Amino acid sequence: MKTRLPIPVLAQFFLKNPQTGFTLIELMIVTIILGVLAAISIPQLFAMVAKARETEIQTQIASLLRAENVYYLEHGHFAKISNREMRNHTHGLDVAISNDYYDIRTTLAIHYNAVRVKATAIKNYDKDFKNYTAGLHYSRGVFASIICQTHDPGGDINYIAQFTLSNNQPHAKCDLAKGREIQ
Repeated sequence: MKTRLPIPVLAQFFLKNPQTGFTLIELMIVTIILGVLAAISIPQLFAMVAKARETEIQTQIASLLRAENVYYLEHGHFAKISNREMRNHTHGLDVAISNDYYDIRTTLAIHYNAVRVKATAIKNYDKDFKNYTAGLHYSRGVFASIICQTHDPGGDINYIAQFTLSNNQPHAKCDLAKGREIQ
């Protein structure tokens, strides 16, 4: 004699009345739950995207500073690079930096034997991204470097990276009134 196994509870649910579907109330509750989850998560997603783009520019600036370091050791001076040269890769550094959200350029601080790298958010993004300035200072065989970030998106980056000599050693620091040190 064969024993019949009981039908699982879930199968019984579907076998009772195969013509049933979801009620309007059930569909509305699921839609409301999905809407609340989307309302909570989408702003977080945009914040994480902005943070990732800022991390990308920080990495690119650090690469540019290392390339400037090598360039100085090979040529005896820093390279001045415009944003156009940076975008077209027509500069003398052995580094390719491309960023659709920032204008990147270098300026020389000849008095300090230093170079500044400025990364300014492009107009469409200046309300979302923080600006960066970095510096590389050389004196008596020693390099000092710094990367600074503005406090607020689109903040002023002029001369945030400052250079000093103390005991014949180069130092670089951020102007804390305008930004904060990230490296």
